[in-house]
Amino acid sequence: MTDGVSLVQQGNTLKTDAQKQADEFASSSTTKPRVNARTDIVHLNVGGTRYEVSRSTLMHYEGSMLASLISGKWKEGEGDVEIFIDRNGRRFEWVLDYLRSDRAYVPDLSDQLALKEELDYFGIAVDMSKVSVTDDFVTINELSQEIKVHKATIAQKEKRIAAIKESYRLAGEFADYSENEKLKVRLSVNKDVDTKMLRRCLLSRGLHVLRSGSKESGAPTLYLCVAGQKSKCVTKLTK
Repeated sequence: MTDGVSLVQQGNTLKTDAQKQADEFASSSTTKPRVNARTDIVHLNVGGTRYEVSRSTLMHYEGSMLASLISGKWKEGEGDVEIFIDRNGRRFEWVLDYLRSDRAYVPDLSDQLALKEELDYFGIAVDMSKVSVTDDFVTINELSQEIKVHKATIAQKEKRIAAIKESYRLAGEFADYSENEKLKVRLSVNKDVDTKMLRRCLLSRGLHVLRSGSKESGAPTLYLCVAGQKSKCVTKLTK
């Protein structure tokens, strides 16, 4: 009997422990907040304009209203619930630009002042030298540099086009001479064509430049041969 009572007591104890574990699990699963897969993203509604912003961006200036909003001090900043801020939604985009890069570009001077008001409201210390109007002297310099780069790129492409065209012209003339079984041909070249580019383009036409020269008039010339007969042409040229 004693053994039987002992087994029953052990069984009851196991049931009680199992029930406790089940109750604890159920309690923890209902009281713990839901884990959000995008915990670093904060959903904001600023004056009707919705933003998704990383927490690190909003925390960039410690002590600011935005940093406090998601630091747990305010209930609205908990979880993935959208947070409403009653401010100008368009200007808030500039606020985010300043938070992300410590710089902001606005259309005009009135917007520059408006952005300062927004940054002051959110408690963000602003260096106004880093808030620029887009169409100012800085913009002139930036655009001028871009134009220089584009001009240089265009000029390079124009030189390449000229070299390709000249290589086709020379290949046509070479074909006329090669009918007479000439291994090498001396041809006049357009002086405005880039020589290095022309050499590469002629190789694409199957022609090799043996050497360059000029006529008595000063017009540049090239000695050409078929690329596959280079060794024969070089031998004859040196004799």
